[in-house]
Amino acid sequence: MINDLKILDESPEYTLGYIDEDIILVNKGEKIAICIGDMYGNPYCGLIVNKVCIIGGQHLLIWDNHQITKLDTVGYIVQMRIMNDDMIKLLIDPWSTDASVWQLNLKDRIPCKISDFENLKNMPYTEEYTW
Repeated sequence: MINDLKILDESPEYTLGYIDEDIILVNKGEKIAICIGDMYGNPYCGLIVNKVCIIGGQHLLIWDNHQITKLDTVGYIVQMRIMNDDMIKLLIDPWSTDASVWQLNLKDRIPCKISDFENLKNMPYTEEYTW
């Protein structure tokens, strides 16, 4: 394992994390680490869903079978949730006036806003909150 790796998510086969602004995927069985992309300002969150990596931060990155897709239509993704094998929910900058919840269909890779998120708008930053 890489000593400075900050872990975003783990599965039985993989560890997804970052070092500085580089996003690293570690194959645990083969003990191989590859850089699958980078993100200005470090990623905030990441998920591994069926060997697909979804990384959120200033933009959204999707890594699937060595192909990277960058989606700029959503930004400042601070948390993600798996809804099912094909759908992810994204929490967008909950302290700003743009605070919202989006969903991402992993098949068509089109993010769609599903609601505003009013709970933390214009509130002081906190590490603990529910959405």
